[in-house]
Amino acid sequence: MNRFTKLVFTVVTGLGVWTSPLPAQLGDLGFDLGGLVRAAESGDAESQFQLGVRLALGEGAKKNPEEGAKWLEKAANGGHAKAMHVLGSLYDEGAGVEQSPELAAKWYQRAVEKDLPDAMMALAMLLQNGRGVEKNAEKATELAKKAADADYTPAQTFYASKLVQGDGVAKNPSKGAVWYLKAAKQDHPFAQRQLAYLYYTGNGVPLDYERCQAWYRRAVTVSQDPWAKNDLAWFLSTCPDSKFHNAEEAISTAKSAVMALEVDAGQQRHEMIDTMAAALARNGQFPEAIVWQKRSLSLLLEDKDATPEEVTKLKAEFNDRLKQYQSKKPYTEKPASATPDAEPLFNDTILQDGNSSESPERDPLFQQRPKGKGKKNNNAA
Repeated sequence: MNRFTKLVFTVVTGLGVWTSPLPAQLGDLGFDLGGLVRAAESGDAESQFQLGVRLALGEGAKKNPEEGAKWLEKAANGGHAKAMHVLGSLYDEGAGVEQSPELAAKWYQRAVEKDLPDAMMALAMLLQNGRGVEKNAEKATELAKKAADADYTPAQTFYASKLVQGDGVAKNPSKGAVWYLKAAKQDHPFAQRQLAYLYYTGNGVPLDYERCQAWYRRAVTVSQDPWAKNDLAWFLSTCPDSKFHNAEEAISTAKSAVMALEVDAGQQRHEMIDTMAAALARNGQFPEAIVWQKRSLSLLLEDKDATPEEVTKLKAEFNDRLKQYQSKKPYTEKPASATPDAEPLFNDTILQDGNSSESPERDPLFQQRPKGKGKKNNNAA
């Protein structure tokens, strides 16, 4: 399993159920807390849900996860689907209650029976990882597909990854690309990056570096995520087509990725250090590239999450690049061959639009940016 395969699930499973638990109708924090408490005490399930969420998160009320969990359970027992889902997430994370994947699965299932897409995705992740339930990739895929059909963007992204990898469903990268595009058009940055990678490798879609670059740039614009920056920097440094090389931008983008991850997570990753080395080498800064490449090797050997097979494979790749830099040669990836089932995405208008967003918040400067380069074969997710 390469970094792409492994980290697809890492990122998608990290979606979290707490991304936006507060319903929009709650408005700002100037609500009547006393009135909400009285309505909740009278047995109104919606009020119980809203009060429980506010207490659990400390939004407009003093944070009290334990008390919040009690009100959410009252609402859930009263048939409130969103309360079932959020209560499941509390058990999933152990927030305000004793952690119990089994009880999380129970409450997610009850919310699924009320056709809540968020809960479908949450339960799918438990099934995918075998937490609280027996591991079942097929059932996880079925639930993700149902949530994806309901236009739940995280589920569209996860279902796409399952199709691309053939996990729990027949392998079909071209169909996976269709689902990635659906999510990418709704500005899901992970879907944008993975769609870019499909274009880079010709996996399920025709090989297309222009679209690859465009989607990487859109992912950076949308999210400013360190890994999106890393992917773009790798593309700009190592693309098989030299017209996309842009060493200066690659260095600044790679440096931004490394610094952002250090700030956000307090760590350095061998994938990013490897990218930085490639960018420096592309710019002819070989002594610096050698230092960074040696650092990437050290970090790789310290990576406790990597399997022995992954370490062996990446160690060989990193050493090969190190030898190239020592010979004062930048690293360029070999072009991939499109898969036999590659099909164009006729509704991918990224090049015409200048970006992928179908929202009104477009990036007017997108087409004025300098051209860059291609993507990483082991796609750091």
